[in-house]
Amino acid sequence: MTILLSNRRLFLVCLVLLSVGCSRNTQPPSTGPQLSLMYNTEEQATEKTVTAQVIQSQLKEKGISVTLEPVTNAVFYDRIAKADYQAALALWYVDYDDPEGFLTDFYSKAGFRMAKYSNPTYDDLYERGLFAKTEKEKLQRFHEATALVDRQLPWIPLYSNSELFVLRKGTEGFVSNAYQYYDYRGVQKSDLRVATDVEVQSLDPALAYDLASKHIVTQSYEGLIALAPDGQLVPMLATDWRIVRDGNQIDFHLRAGVHFQGKWNHALTASDVKSSFERMLRVNSPYAYIFDQVEGVPAFKEKKAKEVSGFVASAPGVFSIRLSRPFPTMMEWLLAPAAYIVPRETSDKFDFTKESVGTGPFVLKSWDGVQARFDANGNYWAQAQQSHPLPRTLSLRVMKDVNTQFAAFRQGELDILNIPLALFNEFLEADGSVRPSSEYSYREVKLNNLKFITFNMQKAPYGRDEALRRRVSESLNRSAMVKQLFKGRAREATSIVPPEMFRTNR
Repeated sequence: MTILLSNRRLFLVCLVLLSVGCSRNTQPPSTGPQLSLMYNTEEQATEKTVTAQVIQSQLKEKGISVTLEPVTNAVFYDRIAKADYQAALALWYVDYDDPEGFLTDFYSKAGFRMAKYSNPTYDDLYERGLFAKTEKEKLQRFHEATALVDRQLPWIPLYSNSELFVLRKGTEGFVSNAYQYYDYRGVQKSDLRVATDVEVQSLDPALAYDLASKHIVTQSYEGLIALAPDGQLVPMLATDWRIVRDGNQIDFHLRAGVHFQGKWNHALTASDVKSSFERMLRVNSPYAYIFDQVEGVPAFKEKKAKEVSGFVASAPGVFSIRLSRPFPTMMEWLLAPAAYIVPRETSDKFDFTKESVGTGPFVLKSWDGVQARFDANGNYWAQAQQSHPLPRTLSLRVMKDVNTQFAAFRQGELDILNIPLALFNEFLEADGSVRPSSEYSYREVKLNNLKFITFNMQKAPYGRDEALRRRVSESLNRSAMVKQLFKGRAREATSIVPPEMFRTNR
């Protein structure tokens, strides 16, 4: 596959490769086995392409020959699923403030396992953390599991980056967090226009796994709980919850006065929550694993039961989850879009591209595969809590080409721009400081994500040889990537889990 770069991108590639000190005259001859590095050209394309080329150049300086394999989004995930790759440049992000979100990929019983890593010692540590009785014990076991993977290097951590936004006047009320959830409810501008550079995969909340799908889905759908900017769990469709039966049950009290959008415009009840969770399991959601410890789920998945006995609608306003054994991470898992609530009438094959049926602030009016158009939800339950009305309309366009995004912003066709790497030189000085403007303001949000190299642990030579993987890790100059590529707006990663997730004052 040939990648065609614009002048802006090509200039950036050349600038970065020069700035990290690559020299053709001083590179040693290649030694050791060839490394093939696959990466996704439809997810943060410029950043992935440039980062892959910098990795290739840095490793070449150390005598490690790298072949780059740029592929489409569909091919990338198909080959990951089939373990048809040697190494891949990848991105990992989570929906909640818990180390488990990063550790799940290495658990041998997990559904999606990028590295195909399997280690009984790791599984034991992971399970002991997952089912720990105290937060302190959980973090200790997860810390030990992290240390084990960091030594064996099925993933080589590279960096965690920030999101830098440019906000036009009237959009200062826009809120985002470290997990890339975007909230436009507080924006004062009446007609809001934003964009994403990632292809949308699904508008079904149960299937929304990628960033762009999540971006759209979260405008119309909500879950029982949400995540506050400080990382704490807060009420959403549930007003409160309590853990009972020695930790084996969680009771939720549902918010009164919440109505669904669309054709089934009735009040939210516990039956809707129960049917939403069971529907998520039936449609084979990527997040189906979050309910594995709920009573009756195995029988439901095997079609031995028509309903999940552990999802209990005991009263219209009370919903309970009964667990086969207690574990504290259950609450964080409910933050995933797959746990958002839809009306009980919603079929497994409902077409979410035609209309939205959630409880959220915006109602989907149209989706043509390129642009989602929303109107404000006039019956939104939280409207009375706001100091001003919702934006009247919201338009979210898929614009994968950075030049097109930049032109749209300059021409006033976009109100908020998430600055991609290729546009850093347009908004930032050489030292990384922002260029002042009277027309817009800036906002930076540090992400709890990870960019890394993952190895197929089932494939020789790199997947079978820890010493080879360690040589690759030690040959990389992460500092140069952060300073030169991101102008300092990223952090070097030395572990598979961001260290701030192990803070003890959670």
